[in-house]
Amino acid sequence: MYKKFTLCALVIALISFNACKPAKPADDDDNDPAPGMIRLDLSLHKTLNGKDATTGLPITIDVPDTTHRVYGIEMLPTGELHVFVGKGFNLTINVADETMEKKKSDIAGDDVDKFQSWVTQDSNAIVYKTQMAQEEFHFYAIIKKGGHTYYVKEQRQGNDGNVFYYNQANVQLMLQAAKTITPLPTKNPA
Repeated sequence: MYKKFTLCALVIALISFNACKPAKPADDDDNDPAPGMIRLDLSLHKTLNGKDATTGLPITIDVPDTTHRVYGIEMLPTGELHVFVGKGFNLTINVADETMEKKKSDIAGDDVDKFQSWVTQDSNAIVYKTQMAQEEFHFYAIIKKGGHTYYVKEQRQGNDGNVFYYNQANVQLMLQAAKTITPLPTKNPA
């Protein structure tokens, strides 16, 4: 009898303690990066002529963990923001680009990098395979969040002229990262 009473008291105590915990914010666990990913703030700040200047985009994005990999964020002369981690993750983000229909038309009409097939496609994202010197995979995504639109694709060629080739897994990872883009809250001027 004593064991049942003790067990019952323990269960009631555990329920009581659990009920007294403060509630987590609704977006706390749901917005954590996936395992193996970290969240980067892309609103870079650096001093130009003695003044702070925003050089990136006021967004966050989840990328592969950068702990033991070379990574970087840079503004390209084209106005695109280039985010890279290691050798297989190179994407660009822009606030202006082609509609999905125009992009598909350009892909299908490319005489140099010959279109092979659509791997996946929906109204806002495509993954496709092409053949030039070798089989290549590419992606293009239009991300609409918080009243903003971002155009994301893989970086095909570096500033040094090196051409990047991606397998399907690389491209799928970059597309999943693109889908995590989240605008940062706008700061009200003081």
